[in-house]
Amino acid sequence: MVPRASKFPEPARTAGHPSEDSHTSLGQLRRRTGRGRRFWRGVLGLGLGVVAVLTLSGAGTAGGALAHGDAGRTGFYQSPSRWELENTPVGGVFATEPMPVTEPVREASSQALRIKYRSEGIHGTPIAVTGSLMLPRGVAPKQGWPVIAWGHGTTGIGPECAPSRDPELGSYDSLIAHFLRAGYAVVATDYAGLGLSGKLHNFLQKYTLARSMIDSVLAARNVSPEVGRRWFAAGHSEGGLPTLGVGEIGQQRAPELELLGIVPMSIASGASTAGNDALAAARPPFTAATLASAVFLAYTAVAAVEFAPESIRYTDLLSPELAAQLPALERLCLDEAIEYLANLDPPLQRLANPDWTRNQTLLRWMRSIAPVQQHIDVPILLASGGRDTIAAPSGVNLLLAELCSFGDVVEHREYPEATHVTIIYVAPADIVTWLNARLRGVPARQECQPLVDVDDLTPRDSGMHGK
Repeated sequence: MVPRASKFPEPARTAGHPSEDSHTSLGQLRRRTGRGRRFWRGVLGLGLGVVAVLTLSGAGTAGGALAHGDAGRTGFYQSPSRWELENTPVGGVFATEPMPVTEPVREASSQALRIKYRSEGIHGTPIAVTGSLMLPRGVAPKQGWPVIAWGHGTTGIGPECAPSRDPELGSYDSLIAHFLRAGYAVVATDYAGLGLSGKLHNFLQKYTLARSMIDSVLAARNVSPEVGRRWFAAGHSEGGLPTLGVGEIGQQRAPELELLGIVPMSIASGASTAGNDALAAARPPFTAATLASAVFLAYTAVAAVEFAPESIRYTDLLSPELAAQLPALERLCLDEAIEYLANLDPPLQRLANPDWTRNQTLLRWMRSIAPVQQHIDVPILLASGGRDTIAAPSGVNLLLAELCSFGDVVEHREYPEATHVTIIYVAPADIVTWLNARLRGVPARQECQPLVDVDDLTPRDSGMHGK
């Protein structure tokens, strides 16, 4: 099988026949928009909503001379030695370096740095995680800058897909600039496994990614004395999952910090398995949305095998021919991976294993990454878009009911005209207003109605939920 676009790596060969795809192709969409990587990272690079339907201290210091620019990345994305990992506390900093950023972030920040810090992996093993730290302009308050730990949406699972390698910060630069102008330091983790050479992103590993976010705040305080103890977690799409995880474990993991609230954006409940069954039944010609779902499913399979390599195989979830494309999908970032599948000639004929529910270890893993699993002690601002077709309003309402069933304090802001992408442009002002109120000690508004049994709201697969 040879892709039509020569820039992509050669895929494994599979049986199949060319198809006459009557649907709009990915290449046609790109030509019509006139935008490349940024467009596709924005439109398709924010994938938890799709996957939810499918499944569900050595401290570095930074002085003013390191404010902006790029000192070069030679060696920065290499993993520390085992000795360094085992003898560095959680949140300890292995390295920092200046990073290039876009004009909005440059104008709003006094410093923009890449950071590499100590965290913990899937089974609690010591790991290094990369990310970025940006400080606002001006004089820090007496208590230090309040912090937003940012969780990005899906960009891919290979090292080159880390937002800290991208001046646009995974297409979130305008949102982050808004937070900086409001007087918040922003520390944006790349997540465990994403960024370091030879590693793969721990996609959807809820608590592993939550630890990456929590530990990034500890690292930020090690980098700069201007960073305060008071902090929030916020994340979009895939980033909404670890943001909820931070709400569950953040105070216990970092009691020296003061977690004041969390802001998950564009995330829905993963109660249904219908999407995965639909992929198993799908046949070519595939739409761009179906191919995007196939890429997310491939990422999910990689994460599941990483979690339990002795019990889960790629083909427990994927068709053999899609599994054969994993070497390429692991290297390409999301937009490229989708286009890669679109350009296969002959095209894939099957995407998913129709018998995927037979592996009980796989089902237990999916249950472990469910968005809502226990009570969250801090207030929650849940932001969603009325025209979001990925984290659809029905799924968001189910998520809200699940949060309310645990007695959480939740305020839900739905933006009727916002999509999965545009919400990051229309919600920031309201988010900052909500954060500022929490800093002033104003009690958060509770919008949960009298509790209902969420099982009465929608059918759910009992194998996918519960602890």
